Amino acid sequence: MAYKDTLAQVTYDLERESAFSYQCNGCMNCCHNKAIRVAPYEMLRLARRLGISTTDFIKTYTEGGGTVLCTRGDDRACIFLEQHGCGVYSDRPLACRLYPLARWVDPDGKESFGHLTPHPDTTGVYGTSGTVAGYLERQSAATFFAMGDRYGALYQRMVDVLEKLDPAELDRRTARRTDVDETEPGLAVSSWFDVDKTVAAYCAAQGKRVPEGIEETVATHIEAIEHWLAELGK
Repeated sequence: MAYKDTLAQVTYDLERESAFSYQCNGCMNCCHNKAIRVAPYEMLRLARRLGISTTDFIKTYTEGGGTVLCTRGDDRACIFLEQHGCGVYSDRPLACRLYPLARWVDPDGKESFGHLTPHPDTTGVYGTSGTVAGYLERQSAATFFAMGDRYGALYQRMVDVLEKLDPAELDRRTARRTDVDETEPGLAVSSWFDVDKTVAAYCAAQGKRVPEGIEETVATHIEAIEHWLAELGK
């Protein structure tokens, strides 16, 4: 079985207090053969770093309906991988920050972490000299978790509203995931996923100033979707 096919085989048996340490030595093997998913906050942050809109970011750097970073070459290198490492390191997505860990939150809100299978040629050093919590802190993951929780709650509300309007919506979930993965590169699976486009349209309709900062933009984006859901649910 190829290495890239083993990535989904994760046992989530670690907690924040669990012993864990990892020292990256820059081999960059983890930057290949990955489907690096990006949430709205991560996309917005990367777009701001590049000085472009999320509309242009989706068009240029994503596939899977705007949810996955593009790759290049036969070895599927991340589009942001440069000769000496990640070209957007300080704004890298959460999946990259957590590596070689993966995080899972169950429907009851219980959090657990799993240890991804190491690349066979990795030079990273795995150990138990620290804790998962300490590793997360060094990776500045807290803000990404908080944003994920905000958007996660919004997504659940969206699902609830759509299922209320059409009970068959739940049965379409698998098909919709397939549609997302098969969306033509450079296109957003939904106009709502394009943060800047959604915020600009909402502010124009409401006579509001278009925000500039990332935090304010996220807040307005969530407000716009909540407004749409409220109207939809009437």
